[in-house]
Amino acid sequence: MLEGTAFEPDWATPPGATIADILCARSLSREYLAKAIGVPIEAVQRILLGLDSIDSEIADKLSDYLGSSPSFWLRRQEQYQSDLARIRKGKENLAQEAWVKQFPLREMVSLGWIPQSSSLSDAAKLCLKFFDVPNVPSWHERYAGNATAVAFRIASTGKTDPGAVCAWLRWAELVATRTPTAAWDSEKFRRSLSEIRRLSWLKRPSIFLPRLRKICADSGVSVVVARTPKGCPASGATRFLTPTRALMVLSFRYRSDDQFWFTFFHEAGHLLLHGPDALFLEDSSEVTSLEESEANLFSERVLIPEEHADEFATLRPTRQNVISFSRRIGIAPGVIVGQLQHKKIIGHENLTRLKRRYDWDEIEVDQLIP
Repeated sequence: MLEGTAFEPDWATPPGATIADILCARSLSREYLAKAIGVPIEAVQRILLGLDSIDSEIADKLSDYLGSSPSFWLRRQEQYQSDLARIRKGKENLAQEAWVKQFPLREMVSLGWIPQSSSLSDAAKLCLKFFDVPNVPSWHERYAGNATAVAFRIASTGKTDPGAVCAWLRWAELVATRTPTAAWDSEKFRRSLSEIRRLSWLKRPSIFLPRLRKICADSGVSVVVARTPKGCPASGATRFLTPTRALMVLSFRYRSDDQFWFTFFHEAGHLLLHGPDALFLEDSSEVTSLEESEANLFSERVLIPEEHADEFATLRPTRQNVISFSRRIGIAPGVIVGQLQHKKIIGHENLTRLKRRYDWDEIEVDQLIP
């Protein structure tokens, strides 16, 4: 052992162990001790096991019948409590370090979600603060424990990392709760979709995103744009933060107009069609549920209204025909191309130049308001 290094075992022996040794050395029974110090045998048993503490009164009696000073017995109790606290803290630190490894720490730092840390222990403290919980059990109770109430689309590729998803959603929640919105009004939000739909014609996210956020906020929906860390292949998600405030988080994962607007109206479908108790995460998997199918259909019908469905189904997929059709129904050509590809009317390599591609420099990713 190195000089000056304190030995700190990962166990603690209660004062009762010392009492038991003395009783054994003197051939005295526990019953004798109980009678001598005037307490029930059950109380002696609890002291021997470390379940009950030695107070000043018991310390005086132990001193009288077993020897040593009262202060010895009180110090012995204090040392035991100190050892228990140290062991408990060590186990808590180990649990925190194991817990924090599930999160994409390097990317959370680069995205500005948490500060840089020098150790896993410090990173764990920062992540607990990020999630606004005092300890790991509280995190599991607040976040992981909601799994049965959450409607997830888990990627069939197995590349979805729950820790990364949870961190992304938490960041969106932090931004949303600091962004003012009106109270949730489903009818007003539904009516606003036609106005939002026209925003697809605007080429630059720096122009349409502020308008989109404002329209949605007026109906009680906080729209947050947040890049996803590794392990979170999500394009969007929705949940109700409170009965009067909805959250929609969008990642611009594919950075194309057809994917963005389909995702937006898909999420809008969840808010309007489904209850406020579930969280819906879109991660590009092929796993669907009834609610996901309903949200997909909702988005398709907003993008291609039913009165134009027959024309869309028989549309001759040429550049000019797509542009003319998109003008007639009031939606960007790239969105039409995306739907034609999705319906397998054309291949994924056809008419792609009609889609708009977005650069990250043009996308205003949300930051926390100081």
